[in-house]
Amino acid sequence: VRAAIDAQLDERMMNGGDKEKFFALIERARGRFAQLINAEPDEIAYTKNISDGLNMIATGLRYAPGDNVIVCPELEHPNNVYPWLNLRGQGLEVRTVKPRAGHIPVDEIIKCMDGRTRVVTVSTVTFAPGFRTDIDTLGRACRARGALFLVDGAQSVGVLHTDVKKSTIDALAVSTQKGLLGLYGMGFLYCRREWAEQLQPAYLARFGVDLGEAHEASLGTEQFKLMPAARRFDLGNYNYVGAVAVDAAMGEILGHG
Repeated sequence: VRAAIDAQLDERMMNGGDKEKFFALIERARGRFAQLINAEPDEIAYTKNISDGLNMIATGLRYAPGDNVIVCPELEHPNNVYPWLNLRGQGLEVRTVKPRAGHIPVDEIIKCMDGRTRVVTVSTVTFAPGFRTDIDTLGRACRARGALFLVDGAQSVGVLHTDVKKSTIDALAVSTQKGLLGLYGMGFLYCRREWAEQLQPAYLARFGVDLGEAHEASLGTEQFKLMPAARRFDLGNYNYVGAVAVDAAMGEILGHG
């Protein structure tokens, strides 16, 4: 990873950098992350960290008064609590459950769900005390009820086997500095195609707009369509140093199966 970073910095300083090679790097790393979690490349967006990814999902939905989200605040990082509290002004009810012996009580979450539950969000492994959550059971319950199942994979991706299809995960936010063996300041957001294409990004930039093979600086017209699936969340230029680091790291991780 360090060697890949050094080579990237040398290329940028000495030659200015080949933008086409940079874009190829971005797509290779996107594909490797998709492979790591058993997703499709179009279902992966770049973020700057986990809270960025969580907020992309939280603000991409439209809420009606009486809609609710379910969370276990005591066992979540604050960055998976504040986005939901911030949406109470849109009429979103934040339903909370208490931990049980340090675990997220999946059965209690399922009991709290109803026809107005829009999102259920948990950590795959909690920040503290670090217990695993039964995401497979919770994912099946969310899918059966039509609720978006959003998980924070900070403590698990790159450490534990992650299969978003098997676990019925609709959206997964990660950063690259922990189990992905990369740098601070970059992350990935997985969002299942069927959900992503229902979401309206709160922020929009050129890379989130589908103009085919047009140049990155092309404007197009005022009538535009969003990029497919999660690519609509990509914003502006990428963190190429962060990308080259995690690309090298994921190459090593995937090499071990």
